[in-house]
Amino acid sequence: MQNEAMIAESSPSSVVIKHPYRWLSLICLFQLVFWTVGPWLVRNTLHSDTLEGIAWGNLWQWGYDKHPPLAAWAAAFSSNLTETSDWPVYLLAQICVVIAFIAVWRLAREYLTGAGALLAVFLLQGILFYSNRVERVTPDTLQHPIWALLVLTFYFAVTRQSLGYWLLTGVMAGLAILTKYQVAVLFAPLFIVLLITKEGRSALSSAGPWLAGIIALVIASPHIYWLWDNNFAAVSYLEENYVESERYGTGTHWDHLIFPLNFIKNNFGNVILLLLLMIPLFRAPKLPIVYDHFKKTFLIAIATGPFAFTLLFGFITGEKLVPRWATPYFAWLPLLLLVWVRPLIDYQRFKKVVFWCLFTGVLLVSLRCSYLLFKPLIDDEYWDSVEFIPLRAQMLKAEELWSQNFDHPMPYLGGLHYHVAELVAYSHNRRTIPFFGLNPVESLWMDEKDFRKNGGIIVMVDGKRYSKTVRQRLEKNYPQAEFLGRFAFEPVTKIKVENKPKLFVEYYLLRPEHL
Repeated sequence: MQNEAMIAESSPSSVVIKHPYRWLSLICLFQLVFWTVGPWLVRNTLHSDTLEGIAWGNLWQWGYDKHPPLAAWAAAFSSNLTETSDWPVYLLAQICVVIAFIAVWRLAREYLTGAGALLAVFLLQGILFYSNRVERVTPDTLQHPIWALLVLTFYFAVTRQSLGYWLLTGVMAGLAILTKYQVAVLFAPLFIVLLITKEGRSALSSAGPWLAGIIALVIASPHIYWLWDNNFAAVSYLEENYVESERYGTGTHWDHLIFPLNFIKNNFGNVILLLLLMIPLFRAPKLPIVYDHFKKTFLIAIATGPFAFTLLFGFITGEKLVPRWATPYFAWLPLLLLVWVRPLIDYQRFKKVVFWCLFTGVLLVSLRCSYLLFKPLIDDEYWDSVEFIPLRAQMLKAEELWSQNFDHPMPYLGGLHYHVAELVAYSHNRRTIPFFGLNPVESLWMDEKDFRKNGGIIVMVDGKRYSKTVRQRLEKNYPQAEFLGRFAFEPVTKIKVENKPKLFVEYYLLRPEHL
């Protein structure tokens, strides 16, 4: 290992792990098994954002009104692997996390001995973005592996001066753009590393970084063209909902301070367990390791840069910073702390930390699954959460009502944005096109003329945000829609619950104009 050469021969060193791949496999299998099987057993439906992604992804567009396309494509692909179960989606979410684990471990080997590199991964169980509510497939989820691989290939590209790694870096950068624009807060510190380090400036004088940039742009170019063709809809969503939104904050200059402080406070809660798990390492004797300037600069940049640039955005704009934006930020925080602390890791200390990491992981997945299972007993309005809504039954009713009138698959389903997204994800034919909010601005893939020409079902639910607005659009734009009935459904629970409320959905038929 490179770092071991920096320890004097007479100095003590951390224990050498004889079978590192077995230990790495342990944490990876733990993540795959517990977080795939647990949610699959206790949830009735996928998370709302995942269902929205599936609805988008089944359309296979180069962009959507909120995000670039890659996460939606991934969610749709995994969902379509089976028509009766959600387990492939849960599995995909954990594959994303496991790929990040492996990439973090590989980078950690450049800094730490075998024991330390493994702990850099095990300690991620102390970060809630890896050990709580990780059953979702969203752009945040997909950032885990793509950011981790982008950082790893960038490190190798600079330190090895390898054109091949620069080309891989370009591929990962392009995929990162297709995942979420938020990658800008990672690009910025990586670029700074190139400017302020000797190795980085040397790399800039070669063709590698420039070819990587070209490859990234080529990969992202179809989406960039889509943005141009759709008036930068996804960028406008961020601006309208966060940068210029009146839904958040005090509307005063204090927001420039309040939002960043809240972001810090909320994310401290996401990493506090990591600090507790590291107590045995904080108490350990320190090793006399010296890291070169590039290694220290690079690690500080990737582990703190995205968080710092997000805070800077909040300080400058005074706009809300969403805590989950930090989902991919802390992948390298355990590694940074281990490099800073430089603990002597004997076998007993290694096993102790591993035990408490796994115990924390088991505890958190158990608490999460127990909450989802027993929520109807502790929350009087449990039925308002998507995992208890009978989406499959509601979608089946829409398809039945359509089939009573026509012998071809239902072409469109319109209604409240999230309700339609949640229903269409469970469509049997996977070809029903969602018309979110009965609003073309939310449904950039379609033309209202096609909706009128081919017809479809419109579903209405009351008491939700924007329900009145969507109903007004129905009455104004589609007065010819036929009311098919108001049907009652019961919440779906994994445990027996008495006195379930009735959930009502109204169905309307828009007949095709050509029939």
